[in-house]
Amino acid sequence: MRGSAHDERPTRFAMLLLSLLVLGGASGFATTDIGELVANIAASAVLLAGMASLYHNRILLLIGCVLLVPALATRWTFFWLQGSALAPVSILFSLLFTVFNAGALFLYIQRRGSPTNDTVYGGICVYILLGYCFALVFMLLEVLSPGSFAYTHEVPVGIAQIESDLIYYSFVTLTTVGFGDITPLTPPAKSLTMIESVVGPMFVAVFIARLVGIRTSR
Repeated sequence: MRGSAHDERPTRFAMLLLSLLVLGGASGFATTDIGELVANIAASAVLLAGMASLYHNRILLLIGCVLLVPALATRWTFFWLQGSALAPVSILFSLLFTVFNAGALFLYIQRRGSPTNDTVYGGICVYILLGYCFALVFMLLEVLSPGSFAYTHEVPVGIAQIESDLIYYSFVTLTTVGFGDITPLTPPAKSLTMIESVVGPMFVAVFIARLVGIRTSR
């Protein structure tokens, strides 16, 4: 009974959704010093809100803590020291937590019964987290193998610019808009782009079909 009472909180995923939207807006301005600071604060808020969304399960919460601490520590250590060797480590820990967060939320939503505002917010969060997961993978690929992507504009310099461009590229791919101003060059980049362009519409179709199916069956 105590768990079900917690599940009815309407703001369960609202804060995570809000922080994800703020991060999306802030990432476009991360090319300046102030913008980079704001983007780091927004990214940290996403990690903390993602952690808060796991409170319904103590085991998930414990695993989340184990992943969250190094993700936050390496992100801010890199921000202050700007050591190139720390970049892939910071990206990797953020990726691990984001993948875990998205997977945990997806399983929680799938196990719920009738759809509520809470589960709808959660589904939107999972969809946006998918975009950030792919963005982090693209960033890791570009850092470890520079030149994995071609740009019609000036080539980004520094992690902040790479992050800004590849978050944009990831969501353009996830939504199948495909403006073409950033192009994958290497086989891994092409394969990951293809996978994301399939996963995005498929998730939306399956999620909406599930909501409609449950609604009509009741």
